[in-house]
Amino acid sequence: MRRPWLPAVFVLVLGGCSVESGPVPIATPVPVRKVDTTSTTPAPAHLAAQPMAGKAGFPVDISGDGFPPGRPVVITFNGQKVGEASADLAGAFTAVSVTVPASYGDSAPGTQYFIRGTSGPQYAEAPFVLTR
Repeated sequence: MRRPWLPAVFVLVLGGCSVESGPVPIATPVPVRKVDTTSTTPAPAHLAAQPMAGKAGFPVDISGDGFPPGRPVVITFNGQKVGEASADLAGAFTAVSVTVPASYGDSAPGTQYFIRGTSGPQYAEAPFVLTR
């Protein structure tokens, strides 16, 4: 014979507990911090150099993505402006040719510098190694 479902009753027994009398402290309210859900953190930008190594005075093609759509991107070599790109509506640009400054011709072979793309708060870097 099948029994109908019966609710289970649980009893919790606390041993060794005591109750103390006296004033009960009142909790201090904690301020609620509102979170702005309307703004989003932009995705990181990316930059690529082709080739990734070369001589001073030679051209390098720079491509990037993750920049503000339709905005200019300033391209620098070790902090020195070498060009500018224009991000498309997706925030990307491809094969913008810049020239490694000839003033770096005295650098030791194998010295690494960075090519940087910056547009407003968004930036990205790509390593570039000088050769002879």
